[in-house]
Amino acid sequence: MLLDLNEPKSIVAWWEVFPERHGPLLADWAQRRPEVRGAIALASQMIRANPRTSVLLREAELRRAAAEVRMVQPAPPSHDEQLAQEDGRDAWDSWAGWDSAEGDDLQARQGSPSEDIRELEALEAVA
Repeated sequence: MLLDLNEPKSIVAWWEVFPERHGPLLADWAQRRPEVRGAIALASQMIRANPRTSVLLREAELRRAAAEVRMVQPAPPSHDEQLAQEDGRDAWDSWAGWDSAEGDDLQARQGSPSEDIRELEALEAVA
C-alpha cells in the first residue's frame, strides 16, 4: 500500500490497516511535519465522521489504553541476587570497594595534585 500524506483519503485507508499503531504515528507526523498537518487533520475529521471508522477509532483507543494499564511482571531475581538475599546482604554489597583493595591507596600511588603542579612548574623553570 502506498501512503500519500498529502491526500486525506489515502491517510484514512492507511490508518484503517492498523489503527492502534498508525494513529500515534499520524499524530507524531502532524506535530513534526507542518506540510502534512492539514491533510492529517482532514483525515482525522473523516475518520470521526464515518460511523464505521469511528468504531475502529474507539476500539483502537481502548486497546491502546488497555496495553498501557497492563502490569509488567518484574523479572525474577538473578542467581547472585538470590544468594545475596539468603546471606542477608544487598546484591551490590559485594561490589562495594571493588576498585580499592586493602593496602592499595590510589592517592598514594599517583601523588597529590599539588605535587604534580610543583613538578610541572620546576620543569617549566628549567626549560
